[in-house]
Amino acid sequence: MRALQSSGGMSESIQDLRDGLRHVWLGYRQHQFIYLAGVGLPLLVFIAFVGIPILYTVYLSLFNWDGIGIQKTFIGLQNYQTLIVDPSFLLSLKNTTIWTLLTLLVPVSMGFLLAIFLTSAQVYMRGTIRSLLFLPTTMSLVTVGIMFSLILNPIFGAMNIVLRNMGLGFLQRDWLSDTSINLYTLIFTYAWLWVGFPLTMFFAGIRQISAELYETAQIEGANVFQTTRFVTIPLLRPVFTAVMVIAVINSVKAFDLVFTMTRGGPYGRTSVLGYYMYLQAFLSYRYGYGAAISVIILIISSVFAYVYLRHIAGESLHGAD
Repeated sequence: MRALQSSGGMSESIQDLRDGLRHVWLGYRQHQFIYLAGVGLPLLVFIAFVGIPILYTVYLSLFNWDGIGIQKTFIGLQNYQTLIVDPSFLLSLKNTTIWTLLTLLVPVSMGFLLAIFLTSAQVYMRGTIRSLLFLPTTMSLVTVGIMFSLILNPIFGAMNIVLRNMGLGFLQRDWLSDTSINLYTLIFTYAWLWVGFPLTMFFAGIRQISAELYETAQIEGANVFQTTRFVTIPLLRPVFTAVMVIAVINSVKAFDLVFTMTRGGPYGRTSVLGYYMYLQAFLSYRYGYGAAISVIILIISSVFAYVYLRHIAGESLHGAD
């Protein structure tokens, strides 16, 4: 009897599946243009401009090729094996890690604190201040690199002149050539440029938090720090996730400031993965090796993008429950 019931339930499931597929097919037949224009066309564009270049880069990473001739020598995973023992690559990876950590620490934390400050009722001209802080984000990294190269010039740069005139001449440095500080100079230049983005994200997130929660916290006797810790930060968790993942992806791809301000020097002390990839592929004519570095950058970026998307999906499912 149970076997018959099980067989009947399985038949019903198969029939439901068939009915579902038939319904989808009928919907497609009735709305072919919508399916093709709304789904097929974007998918084709994605495959053409994203999918194929990625696959071709992975393909090139398996070859020894100078990027000029048509002759490619298949070497398998040798480029990746070389990366593991390449001191310049390892230094670039280390610099990228430092760059990423400080990018997460400095502009994200500063953006959050500034957002807390600007959402307080006592701030005058908050819109103007927020616009001025966001303005550098709209500037080209190349433009910012050239501008700060002039500001930080050890001979005629404004930074050393101001320090000297303030009686702080002992703080003067060759900001872009001193190997003990030049990487951090680039990072803080990037932080100055990028702080407006997390500020805007956090500001928008805080404005979405119900004022009743803050009023309840004040009634309970919570101070500003307790309110920030137990109300603001937990409710801004999705915003923190988005900002941090975007910060990591942008840091891994950092190239413009390094190229404009130091060219990775001196002695590769400011080289990051993006610049080292450019150096190997376009200046040393090692396209296969450069492609392998690109694949590493892609893997790192994809891991953080996956974490972000999974977190967003988890938040959506949690909200639906």
